[in-house]
Amino acid sequence: MRTIHIYGAAIAMLIAICLSSCKKNRKRDYAVKIVTEWAGKKVLFPKGIPCTSMGIKDTSCVDLYNDNYKILLYVDSLGCTNCRLKLLSTWKKIIEESDTVFGIKPEFAFFFQPKKAGKKDLQHILKQHGFRYPVFIDNGNEIGKLNNFPSDPEYQCFLLNRDNTVLMVGNPSYNQGIWTLFKKIITRRDSKQSSLSVHASLQKKKGGAQDKIRN
Repeated sequence: MRTIHIYGAAIAMLIAICLSSCKKNRKRDYAVKIVTEWAGKKVLFPKGIPCTSMGIKDTSCVDLYNDNYKILLYVDSLGCTNCRLKLLSTWKKIIEESDTVFGIKPEFAFFFQPKKAGKKDLQHILKQHGFRYPVFIDNGNEIGKLNNFPSDPEYQCFLLNRDNTVLMVGNPSYNQGIWTLFKKIITRRDSKQSSLSVHASLQKKKGGAQDKIRN
């Protein structure tokens, strides 16, 4: 029931964002459809995909299976890849902000499928924007084949929980309201997790004190 409530609240917030930014009802309905369809799905990550940082191999890659929240950005070879990569400056600001607003910073998993003979262009763009965060170069579109992501670039970005389950869909670099929504979801869950940890710690101390009294 708690999970359903979280997804329902997220969808309600997305509708509010769409009412202010989506001029056409069709676009708003499509956004709600995508989020409803993907919320609760588990994202599968392929193994053995190389990662790089500004074209440098042997980079320390993002741990895709650690116990942390993740923001997954998928960029396929369709459409204007270079146009979408120009948003890297916005992603740099998002990553920098996440260093300060969260107790535990979410991981950022960037999966790029460069066009044929476009790998050098991708590396050039990364260097041009000074984008030092590790990215995965998925030449065979393995992650796309595993998950069948939406074709619209606005919905090829996902907020994942600790189990890689989708909490929210939307690209923060396209819409500041989506980033605000991501932050609210992460902050709420972090607060609940902290409360549970504190409660468990107090219960442990209480149990220890009772044991001393008995002894």
